Amino acid sequence: MSETNAELEALAQDERVTLSRDVLRFNDCDSLGHVNNVVYATLCESGRVRFLEERLRPVLGPSRLFVIVKLAIDFEAELFYPGDVVTATWASRLGTTSFTMDQAIFGAGKRAARAQGVCVTLDPATRRPAPVEGEARAALERLLRV
Repeated sequence: MSETNAELEALAQDERVTLSRDVLRFNDCDSLGHVNNVVYATLCESGRVRFLEERLRPVLGPSRLFVIVKLAIDFEAELFYPGDVVTATWASRLGTTSFTMDQAIFGAGKRAARAQGVCVTLDPATRRPAPVEGEARAALERLLRV
């Protein structure tokens, strides 16, 4: 087993990690013939939304809003059409109103990118940052993978 496959397998075995699978489309490619860099941000979004909906929505409730305030992507390898990708997403830090999610994107037997995003929770009435407290904070603390 390659080092990359071992890394993905370890992430898949960790219950704190959410995996999101996507199919690369011909439209995802740029004039250089590889998947365009903006598609990596979309793959991050796909993983982030799945993590939020599966892991946080049940404890924060349907009205709590999430916004991303920072996204940094380290590109490590090209991806090409056709192909499938897996985005692993996990919480790595918890602040008062924000939390950080780390991500790894895998395709064609290699890790293609690493990303880190910071999300802020908002109160739906005021649309201002709202603290993560109580049961929701405890649930998120259990999900932290440092």
